[in-house]
Amino acid sequence: MDFEEIEYFLANIKSVLSCKIITDSNNNITEIHVLSDSSRHSKQIVRDIRTALLSHFNLDVDYKIISVAQVNKNISISSDFRLIYEGYTNETNSERIKISIKFSWDEKQYIGEAEGIKSEKNTLMVAAQATLNAIKKAIDLDCFIVDDIQAARIAGMDVMLSSVTHIERGRENTLIGSAIVNNNKVDSTIKATLNAINRKICLFIKE
Repeated sequence: MDFEEIEYFLANIKSVLSCKIITDSNNNITEIHVLSDSSRHSKQIVRDIRTALLSHFNLDVDYKIISVAQVNKNISISSDFRLIYEGYTNETNSERIKISIKFSWDEKQYIGEAEGIKSEKNTLMVAAQATLNAIKKAIDLDCFIVDDIQAARIAGMDVMLSSVTHIERGRENTLIGSAIVNNNKVDSTIKATLNAINRKICLFIKE
């Protein structure tokens, strides 16, 4: 049985920040150690873990082997945290474009920059990368990769779609964000990229 897969699965339960499973020589689970934020009672988290293990992995564990340590974090995945997008600037010449983006939160500013060859598609990729570079400064962690930016049309509206890969303990997750085009495609690409990762960065934002 892949216990790393189980740990990864349990770490995605609401309020859980990380999880470690201890087994005996027969690969029986003897202890489950959980680190969570303080947004939910530890008993609720234990119940969710037992339910998840039973329904997804067919493992029935005693609640007594599950220990939950809670940290008093101001930010959790269920919080109202949102980085405030304050706009972008760009510098261009005949061949290249440089985009600078500013975010703020809690009286702190985070500026991300990126540059590359100037083309219609690559300008949007540069905007997304500048967004992630600003996020990296906010959470002090390099765990997001721009995959693709696409334009779409739905309900008579132009929409930008941003695909971002989140790397966590060697595993890759695809995150998708969207934003209606109100001003221009660059502006909406930035918002779509932030939309894709906002729920994840709630777990990492500096306090």
